[in-house]
Amino acid sequence: MKKILLLTLVLLLAMALVAACGGGSQEGAGGGGAAADPDVAAGKALFEQTTLAGNAGCITCHSVEPGKTVVGPSLAGIGNKGEDFIRESIVNPDAQVAEGFPKGVMPKDYGEKLSEEQLNQLVKYLMTLK
Repeated sequence: MKKILLLTLVLLLAMALVAACGGGSQEGAGGGGAAADPDVAAGKALFEQTTLAGNAGCITCHSVEPGKTVVGPSLAGIGNKGEDFIRESIVNPDAQVAEGFPKGVMPKDYGEKLSEEQLNQLVKYLMTLK
């Protein structure tokens, strides 16, 4: 009986430790700063909207999972490209198109329709995807 109780206690402690560490989830790898930074959280919320600025939202066409292509390229690792690249990709999407994707698919009016604050928040979130 003591062995079962001890084993149960060890399993509960192990589960608590995994939960406290985040369990190695994708969130911890890319969006962990969202909880600490309200701009990152707001940018993530913008990214996840199905409609953004009157167009399809980012998540409708882009995955944040490596190698997962929807309509546009996966944005996994986009944070490594830098803020200027990300901002230009949003406001002038045909300036540098990902290899294997045609020009003219991504709407060109996000830069006009998003407020400067929204654009900054979106860029800040995408910078966490490294």
